[in-house]
Amino acid sequence: MPRLAAIALALVLSLGLAACSAGSSPDASVTAAGSIDDIVIGGSDTLAPSLEFVPGQKYSKEQARVVWNGDGDFLEDGQPLLLDIYGASLDDGTPLINTYDGLPRSFLLAPEVVGDTLYDTLLDVRVGARVLVVAPPSFDSDTEPPIAMVVDVLPVRATGVDVEPVAGLPAVTLDPLTGEPSIDLGEEEDPPTDLVVSTLILGSGPQIQEGSYVTVNYTGWYWSDGSDDEGEWSRGDVLDSSWPVEMAPFELQIGKGQVIRGWDEGLLDQTAGSQVLLVVPATYGYIAKGTLVFVVDILDVWNPEV
Repeated sequence: MPRLAAIALALVLSLGLAACSAGSSPDASVTAAGSIDDIVIGGSDTLAPSLEFVPGQKYSKEQARVVWNGDGDFLEDGQPLLLDIYGASLDDGTPLINTYDGLPRSFLLAPEVVGDTLYDTLLDVRVGARVLVVAPPSFDSDTEPPIAMVVDVLPVRATGVDVEPVAGLPAVTLDPLTGEPSIDLGEEEDPPTDLVVSTLILGSGPQIQEGSYVTVNYTGWYWSDGSDDEGEWSRGDVLDSSWPVEMAPFELQIGKGQVIRGWDEGLLDQTAGSQVLLVVPATYGYIAKGTLVFVVDILDVWNPEV
């Protein structure tokens, strides 16, 4: 596939990008060969970057360049990816995708998903890296523009500073490679009657407000044995999780009734990069399921301008 593989494919499927023309075709007399090294990334009035380039040049092959490396874990084949993407036409600068002013997109690091060029580039970088990629038009297209995309690799786990856990709460252990949490509920006792919120890792990103759009990874467990119309469970069984590789981080808006009350209230004022333990009584969650325990990694917070 000559177009920018995974990212471009995802855009084609979700945004109709391949069918999107960036306006009139460039002047036929402009045939200079374009290079990714001549594209400059700048700032803008929003959270998104900007691109400076000579319009109308010809790009005959996919190109990728590491703008900066990150300081997180090295990326590995098959792992989940969380990417912020800004893409624009190299004909006239028309923006084609912008997740910086919104929520990032989820992918898997596989050549069949992101394409060989971006895959090979990402395998050499760490979480936190920024990559610039260029995709030429499809070989049989006279209307598609060449595309440049700024791609930032975001963490898929909490990245802040560890906080001393509160005594008496379930103990959380993290997988050293993936960061996926597991818990030890300890000896069974009567569950709390009020919502319990405990920050385990304190991030330094934007703060969650009423109306914030948030991307998280989470796992939820049952506090006690029980059953409902959906089946039976034992204490410590997993209710739900976004961590399996076939899943994707969960997106929600805070304070709009999209999630249980325990999340709407418990995540308020927390910051991106944080990990939060929530002990959610049935009255704050699901009456039939009893008390639940959640560990929530806050990956991204977007606060739209009011």
